[in-house]
Amino acid sequence: MLRGLIIFVVVIAVLVGGLLALRSTRRLGMPSDDVLKRAADRARKQSAKDEAER
Repeated sequence: MLRGLIIFVVVIAVLVGGLLALRSTRRLGMPSDDVLKRAADRARKQSAKDEAER
């Protein structure tokens, strides 16, 4: 009985730790807002250039 309770507590602790790690690193790979705005501007300019060439 005590062994089962200890295993249950360890499993819950691992799950909670994993969820906290995922929560803290969810935006780690995302570029900053400035980079996203520059990329959108470049895409818009390239699209306008492509349309003008047609």
